[in-house]
Amino acid sequence: MSAFLGPIHHWLFNKIQVVESRAFALAGALDESGQGSLNGALEEYGDKLEGADIAEILGDNSIHQFLSGLIARVEVLEAKIMDAANGNHELLLSAAEKHGRETAQKAISARGSKPESLDEIGQCLNDFCLEGMPCDPGATFEGAGDKLMYGHTACNHLENWGYTSADPKKMCMLTCAWTKGLVSGLSENANFEVKNTIANGADSCLAEIKLG
Repeated sequence: MSAFLGPIHHWLFNKIQVVESRAFALAGALDESGQGSLNGALEEYGDKLEGADIAEILGDNSIHQFLSGLIARVEVLEAKIMDAANGNHELLLSAAEKHGRETAQKAISARGSKPESLDEIGQCLNDFCLEGMPCDPGATFEGAGDKLMYGHTACNHLENWGYTSADPKKMCMLTCAWTKGLVSGLSENANFEVKNTIANGADSCLAEIKLG
């Protein structure tokens, strides 16, 4: 089955690894603070994907089911960490934003330069923000003068978050905090502002990215 792996599968696998890295950063921050108990969530998660070769761990599994399973696995882990924070979600929001900035630095190193335009920032978001499978409703980007509107018509995370007791509103805040860190890390002149989210009852998610 690994013979059918294409660039899109490696691209998605990399995004899953970014979320895994974020989840473990959150777990580390929570553990260091002593403000919550992970209750075996990391042990239950099992081996990390970091450094793994997708072709080797795929085996004879269906590519689609395999990647979909990895997404569910890592998003459930992150929600369990939020649940374990016992209301100390501000700690996790701060850790998520920090991880977003660190991810931006890795993106800049890989690119060889900082993104200079809103379109380039949007491309980086597309390459690092996990939004389900390629067949799921993805992110939309629309230029509006000196702004880039970043939106979603459906939430690809709610189902996985729902397997835990974590508050979906707080989970949405977590991903938004991370995205804010990513955007500010990509360009010190960029500002990320959330306008509305599905988790908070809106029909769609919308955020504004502006330079200057």
